[in-house]
Amino acid sequence: MKICMVTTRHSLDDARVVHKEAISLANAGHDVYLIFSINERYEYVRNDGTIIAKGQPPNGACYYKGLNVYGYPKQKNILGKLKTVLKLSKIAADLKADVYHAHEPDLSLLIAVRAKNMLLKQGHRAMVVHDIHEYPPGAVADSYPQFLKFLVNLAHILWDWFLIKRVDQVFTANSIVRGYALTLSYRINADVLYNGPRVALFPQVPRKYCPDEGEKIILCHEGSMPFNRGLKEMLAAVHYLRDKVSLKIVGDVYGAEREWLMQEIESKKLHNNIIITGWLPYEKVSEAINGCHLGLILFRDCINNRLAGPPNKLFNYMNAGLPVVSVDFPEIRQIVLEEKCGFLIYDQSVKSIIDALESAFANRQDLSSMSFNGQRAIRERYSWEVMERKLLLGYDNLMRKS
Repeated sequence: MKICMVTTRHSLDDARVVHKEAISLANAGHDVYLIFSINERYEYVRNDGTIIAKGQPPNGACYYKGLNVYGYPKQKNILGKLKTVLKLSKIAADLKADVYHAHEPDLSLLIAVRAKNMLLKQGHRAMVVHDIHEYPPGAVADSYPQFLKFLVNLAHILWDWFLIKRVDQVFTANSIVRGYALTLSYRINADVLYNGPRVALFPQVPRKYCPDEGEKIILCHEGSMPFNRGLKEMLAAVHYLRDKVSLKIVGDVYGAEREWLMQEIESKKLHNNIIITGWLPYEKVSEAINGCHLGLILFRDCINNRLAGPPNKLFNYMNAGLPVVSVDFPEIRQIVLEEKCGFLIYDQSVKSIIDALESAFANRQDLSSMSFNGQRAIRERYSWEVMERKLLLGYDNLMRKS
């Protein structure tokens, strides 16, 4: 099949979109194309601004990891977004794909549905896959004051209900969002694809769990590190436990958060307690995590974080054999408790983080079993090799319908 993946908010180095789904589909013999929003220089960039690839005007054409890639410069304001939809819809329709696979519930899905309708007028039947990474109304509703959240939530649900009628297959990243999709359209095929790592790319290594006497335990946070992911609380906990722990940020800190962090490191003299790797190519992430001992997930409590997830970092920690210390959100809770691979805390407070870390230090005999449990769960249930079979089965069903 000819498959066109559409995303306006993810990068060409995205784990789920590119390194997992697109490459899996291409390896299975499908003809895969990718459409992105790009910068005005027709560059595809990572979160830190480094260039992944450079496209050619007018449609951003380039070739990356065996995939044909297209893009259009991101536009500002409402008129700019409308122009983006029109331009990317035309690029998508010109490809005459059999399937349009959208990775966001707003612009990307609208572009995919519009391309499908444009082709239908030309006598070409295409199908739409909606890949829902998070709870769709969550991030939007969280950005509004409390008295408006209900109306914003309702408006987004009605939008999702309208568009999902034009969708042929849904993939989600958790069971909560799968239930949401089925509530909107109870006859649709909806499958969960957890964001587990590809074990062939991120091999599990035997590990001596605890450091030697006198060595610090290395805490890990993978990904970008803004305030709403617990940066201030994490740093306060590291400062309190500075003789016992260090923090490795496998990723980076940007803008005001970075300025604040550098000032705190200087004033509290934490130079030997904080390591920042910078944004790494996808293939290098596992190696950086492997040198740590505990993995942290400290998202703030909001609609999106409670109903989305579990995040990539949970599975990456488990795969590396790191017991997890996480805020108690539903999807993370289910996996951590079922697999016995970590500790849950009930809020993002400094005290909760310190108490959980002190508990881990006091029960070191449990950490080795948590490490083993996490790696086994990835191999048997959550690896991308397992998820890939579900992805390809979903596409086999689409082929039978085409």
